Order: sequence, then C-alpha cells, then structure tokens
Amino acid sequence: MSQHLTRDRPLACIGQYPILRVRGLHNLEINVPNAVLVGETVTLECTWQLEDEETLYSVKWYRGREEFYRYIPKELPHTRVFPLPGIEVDISRSGARRVVLQEATPAMSGRFRCEVSADAPTFHTEIRSAPLDVVESPEWGPKLVSDRSWYGVGSTLRATCASPPAHPPVNLTFALNGQEIDMESFVHELPDWFKWDPPPKSETTTTEQPEDDINFNIFHDESNIQYLDESYISLHKEEIRRPPKEDTKIVFERSGPDNRLPSVGEVLFVVRNEAFVRGSLRLTCIASIYNLYAARAELIFDMEQPEVASVLGVRNSAAIGLYGFWRISTFISLLLHSIR
Repeated sequence: MSQHLTRDRPLACIGQYPILRVRGLHNLEINVPNAVLVGETVTLECTWQLEDEETLYSVKWYRGREEFYRYIPKELPHTRVFPLPGIEVDISRSGARRVVLQEATPAMSGRFRCEVSADAPTFHTEIRSAPLDVVESPEWGPKLVSDRSWYGVGSTLRATCASPPAHPPVNLTFALNGQEIDMESFVHELPDWFKWDPPPKSETTTTEQPEDDINFNIFHDESNIQYLDESYISLHKEEIRRPPKEDTKIVFERSGPDNRLPSVGEVLFVVRNEAFVRGSLRLTCIASIYNLYAARAELIFDMEQPEVASVLGVRNSAAIGLYGFWRISTFISLLLHSIR
C-alpha cells in the first residue's frame, strides 16, 4: 500500500514520519514559437491539469524577470496587463491558457515564463519557460559574385555570396548543380571590394502551395536565374515559408540598438569534369533564417572551350603542317600583291 502511494503521490518527510503531499497541480506545459517575423501576431499558450478538489489561483506571464500579464479568476476583471517595452497584449483574445501579443518587434525577443499557482490550501506553483526570437529578414535577397564567367576542368572556382543585414544573421548554403557543398569561410563582415546592386524585387520563398499550381516550385521568382533541381527542392521546401504575398516591409521605431548583421560566405574548389551538365555549371547560394525566410542567388558558368585544333584532334600532323604552311604562303602572296 505504501509503495502504491509513493509511486502515485510523492511523500515528504518530517522527522522519521512520511506525510502525503497532495499533487493538485501537474502536467504544466508551455507553447511558445521559437521565432516569428517582425509584425506577426504571437500566441503564447500554457496548459496544466488540476485535481478535482483543486482550483486555479493565478496564471502569470513574464518576459525575463518582468511580469506583463496576470490572470486571476476570483478577481474582476480577471486579467491585468503591466506595461513592458516591446509587448502589446491583445486582451480581447487572451485568457487563462492563452496570451496573444500584437505586432512583434525586436524588443519582444527574450525568454518567456509561465507561472501557474493552485488555490488554497496548497498554493502549489509550477513554472515553465521557453525562448522567443523576433526575426528581421534582409531587405533584399543575397548576391553571388565570381571573377569569371567560365571555368575549365582543373581550374579553381572561387565565389562569394553575401546577404544584407538581418537579425539573426542569415544562414548561407551553397549548392553545386543542386547538391549541397561545403563552404570555405563564413563571416559577418562585408569585404571592402563588395558592392551591392540596387535592391531587386523580393525573392523570398514560401511553402504555401497555390491551388492552381500543383507543381509549385519554392524558388518561383521569375528572373534570369535557373531553378534548382527537383531533388533539392523536395528536400528543403518543407522548411521554408513566408508571410502573405503582399510582402510589405514592416516599419517600426527601433527602441534599442540595431543588432542586424550581414552574412558572407565563400566557396573554393577545383572544378572536375562531372561538375558540368550539358556544358554548364550551376552554383547556387541560399540564404535562410529558421523556417521563416529563404531567398537565393545563382550563377551559371560555361565550360571553357578548347582550341579548334584540340577539338578536331591531331589526326595527321603532316597535313596540318602543310595546311599551316599554305596559310602563311597565301598571306605573303596577298601582302606582296597589295604592295605592288
């Protein structure tokens, strides 16, 4: 009998005598999105269970150590909101188990804590916490540059990809003909020589599939760059989404420092014959932040064309030598004719 009680209801001890502790409040869980885009509505959830004889005393929400929301069912009104920079509570949509925050800004980022207390006589309290990051996506897509437009087998390809400042800085991924490759370096400072082009139209991507397009491609922007291989798209498209299509830039007053940073990555590798598909090589740079933002830039490199003699093949060196001699003789004859 004592073993059953110990397993189901923990025991506390005073001296040598165990005392049964009533477990009135349990199974507390918190649901906070790990990241949201600037301007989005944020829903924070906290769930729990109470024994039949227990009632709820209060629910309190904190960001860091500062309380911003309280729910007490025995008081009228049930909810109280405490001013906190970066946090705007939608009271009409908030209650005991849910708090809705409007128009996320970078100042909202932090660790959120839900504190739930049972009523008398136990006043048993449980706490859970989780982080929230507010994402400021780049103002335009990444730029991929190289010093050459063609490469030959055995030559060294060097390319740099940069994405504009963002918070947190974007992650960069390189793909060669749709297959991911390793980066040589990754930093958050632009090289002195790097120059931005005028910001192009948005290249953000989405996994929200249009009803009239079954073969929807996440890299759907109509531009002068090629799409990635379907295998690469299938691998990554479940990780990528974006807010509604109007893609309006949220304007807000920055109350704190600008923590945005650019991202710069470089690849460096020796080009092999198998890198060329139908005479060209595709290098793609993908910029992403969590599952909220993704954009890409791409370069198409042509294979270096060999000399004509190499293409024809040296079948008869004597014939080629005679052909060269005939060209020189003809040129001299024409020159003498023009002098006369």
